Amino acid sequence: MKNQKIYSALLLMCCLSLFSMKCESDDIPTEADDGLIEDQIAPSITVLSPIEGLVFYTEGGVDSPDYIEIQATATDDSLIEKGSVRIFNNSSVEVDYYEETSGTVNSTSITAIQTSFRTFEPGEYTLEFEFIDSEGNSSFIVRNVICLFSVIDGSEN
Repeated sequence: MKNQKIYSALLLMCCLSLFSMKCESDDIPTEADDGLIEDQIAPSITVLSPIEGLVFYTEGGVDSPDYIEIQATATDDSLIEKGSVRIFNNSSVEVDYYEETSGTVNSTSITAIQTSFRTFEPGEYTLEFEFIDSEGNSSFIVRNVICLFSVIDGSEN
């Protein structure tokens, strides 16, 4: 009888200790080998310009504007190593590329890119914005713009 009470008390203590343990999951963020928390989230991009469907005109014509301003910002918990924009024409051929890297700005985070684009060729253009952080996480945003033909010097010759 005495042994049964000891076993019951021992079983009760084991049950209470199991219920009091805190369970943890392996969700983000995780801890790297060096003890630092890894960032597994891609940078968040905000395109300031151009807006979707923006219309501009061919270079050298009488209509305005004959270029588009390209501006985007990004935020992330890690260092953003690269920000870029690729521009493709109707045929999906890359016609322009602009890039900022942390190496070109004294190893600081790339939080913004800014450039402009103009062309002699009318058509639809696709702009692909990309930012990549130091953990290899990347994000993309696409904007489509339209370039219309503008008559040079007001004549069709």
